[in-house]
Amino acid sequence: MSKIELLKQENERLLNQLNMAERNNDFDTIYKLKKQYYSNKLSMLELLTVKNETFTISARELKRKTDAKPHAIRYETGISVLDEKLKGGFEVGSLIQLAGQSFAGKTTLFLSIVANIAKYSKAMFASFEMGDRRIVKRLQELLTEEKQWDNLLINSETRDINDLVMEITLLANEGIKFFAIDSRMKLKMSGSDAEYQKISLMSSRLSECAIKNDIIILLVNQISEEDLKNRRLSLKGSGDQLYDSDMALFILIKDDESRELICTKNRQDEFTFKVDLPKNYNQKRYVVTEYVEEKIEMSVL
Repeated sequence: MSKIELLKQENERLLNQLNMAERNNDFDTIYKLKKQYYSNKLSMLELLTVKNETFTISARELKRKTDAKPHAIRYETGISVLDEKLKGGFEVGSLIQLAGQSFAGKTTLFLSIVANIAKYSKAMFASFEMGDRRIVKRLQELLTEEKQWDNLLINSETRDINDLVMEITLLANEGIKFFAIDSRMKLKMSGSDAEYQKISLMSSRLSECAIKNDIIILLVNQISEEDLKNRRLSLKGSGDQLYDSDMALFILIKDDESRELICTKNRQDEFTFKVDLPKNYNQKRYVVTEYVEEKIEMSVL
């Protein structure tokens, strides 16, 4: 048995001990077990990391390397009007920011996408906005197929950005490609840096993780309401969040109370768009046959 498999087995044993310690409110034991658990995860991550002698290669070698890779996979969101604009869905190697006005329904859209992904693929849902009972209550409305309950992995504990990136990397090495985080506002980062610097560092870590592991990270964020009043779309907290994102999606409430989704950045296809969201996010998918670009009148920071 390999060293990484032994570490996995040990962590399974530690999780069982953690559950018992938590039931007994044995906080000293909980601290020691968690420390060992994450130490093991760090060791696993180091074992998975391959260090090359040089990172510089010729353009021909780069082309040969990329030609040998499979075609970039896209994951359908299951929301037909969005999948049409995305020419099939989200592309791997992307950090996608989803923000919206208060009460615009970004959590509903987010959960609908996560549930739809779980219909055909394993995915991780890092939920820091809802308690376990509320998570299950929301999922019961969306996970209508038995396989979805097995395909969707839930993490409601790992809020530290470094621990979360480690967890994502380990799962990515097991073949999982889709990771959804609700939300950026609940993520933590230690240190004495100013808040805007921490926000920038977090988005940078997630972007690097998505690219390095060839995965999709869908991150719920907040919209800057002050900028919205001036008809500008930006992410709350500023920093380099938009720069680090491969795609930025904003949900807005229209005058008639319907919802509009505006894409202000799209590295995977190099065009922006806006669509009216259907009331039923889970409507049947259909094949993309035609694309018509739409210009966005609202200015973007």
